[in-house]
Amino acid sequence: MTRNKAQKTAARRRMAETGEPYSVARRAAGAGEAGAQAPGSVEMTPQERYAREAEAAGVTAAEIEARRAAFQAQEDADEAQDDADWAQEAADRVRAAADQARERADQAEEDSIRAEERAELAQEAAELAQEWADQQEQERARTRADQMQRAADQARERADQAEDAAGQAEERAELAEEAADLAWERADEAQNRATDGPARPRHLRPGMTPPLPSRPPLPPQPPFPPPFPPR
Repeated sequence: MTRNKAQKTAARRRMAETGEPYSVARRAAGAGEAGAQAPGSVEMTPQERYAREAEAAGVTAAEIEARRAAFQAQEDADEAQDDADWAQEAADRVRAAADQARERADQAEEDSIRAEERAELAQEAAELAQEWADQQEQERARTRADQMQRAADQARERADQAEDAAGQAEERAELAEEAADLAWERADEAQNRATDGPARPRHLRPGMTPPLPSRPPLPPQPPFPPPFPPR
């Protein structure tokens, strides 16, 4: 594993433990790695190493500074891209959990409806039993109707709780997707700064389709024919 890959792995582990953004976690992981080195050893950053080598090769200070700024801008863009990837993965996980919560809520609603239908049938049976059944049979019918009604009430309560849970999960999914969209925007802006070029099209997240090309202009209409000469 390269040192850069190891830093990314350590940063992601720290993100999972502390909830920090990728850029903060990576700098903290890099600081911890530097602190774990042998006393007295000094490790240069890639920018510092490049500056020293470029200066030895006779590159001017202005050009060295410009290249260092470009190097840092690209590193910031890479970190922003990693942040966006991480935010998108988190949003996808939260959305999947919200979809599952919605399925459970829909199933609980169906169960509640069936329980209410059974309770209504049991109540109708108890009312009919009062017309033809003896006292003992009437008591059994009323007891069964009461049991079915309690079961229906419990099913309705579970359905309401599942609906509330699904609503909260969907709100969390929307917030996570908004955070992912914002991370993608920051990644695009950082990449534009790194390339120092015109604004590029918005980065396409998974599941997004590229915009359709603009419709070409219509061809010019042919000229009208000349009027017929008078007879």
